[in-house]
Amino acid sequence: MNFFNQGIPLGRWFRISVVIHWTFLIYAAYQIYHSSEPLQEALFIGLLFATVLMHEFGHALSCRAVGGEALHIVLWPLGGIAFVQPPPNPWAWLITTVCGPLVNAILWPAFWLISLYGLPQLARWIDPNSLIFGILWNVCLYMWYINKLLLLFNLIPAYPMDGGRMLQEVLWLIVGYPRSLMIAGMVGTAAGAGFVVLGLGLQSITIPVVDFTLGKGQNPMLVVIGIMCAMSSFGIYKRSQEIGSWRKR
Repeated sequence: MNFFNQGIPLGRWFRISVVIHWTFLIYAAYQIYHSSEPLQEALFIGLLFATVLMHEFGHALSCRAVGGEALHIVLWPLGGIAFVQPPPNPWAWLITTVCGPLVNAILWPAFWLISLYGLPQLARWIDPNSLIFGILWNVCLYMWYINKLLLLFNLIPAYPMDGGRMLQEVLWLIVGYPRSLMIAGMVGTAAGAGFVVLGLGLQSITIPVVDFTLGKGQNPMLVVIGIMCAMSSFGIYKRSQEIGSWRKR
């Protein structure tokens, strides 16, 4: 965990240490510097940071609630990592995993409703053309978009993303631990390869119902995520084979 300790400590919240990794700072500075609207970009990245942190606390605090340990959270350009250790049973792991996306599933419609109904009501009391109202408007729209993106992207079944973990943990309940690793590993490896194809701009996927698109043009970050997912997923597939081999001895 030494690599993930290299950053700025943000203190201990709920007895959990939080670190913002130096690569996140480089990413934020790069995005702000190259943006045509740096203040807007800084606001977006700040809200993204806060949302990812809440997501990771969803994992960490739920892990504690089921009797596990959660001592450390790291934020870096590819999201956040909550170092958790639930009790060794599928339900504890599944609850710990689900409660991260659950945070986004609550915040997405909440900010949608605020944008749709709350802000028009607020406009009766605050000048809609004022700086304060403009900031509140952007905060609501950004939080709506960020939580939608994080929820839908995280539910893609590519390990170690939450969707891949949930697939493995649900399968653990049904077919046992080794076969759950094998199936989730195969699905996640294919999904990771799909990310690479989308990130290279060779194909795109759109879900019209929720206005969600992946693969519009080239996206190096998506390629990196795809490679990581494919490697991690293939890793748990290999682990399933090692467990099966060990059991046959």
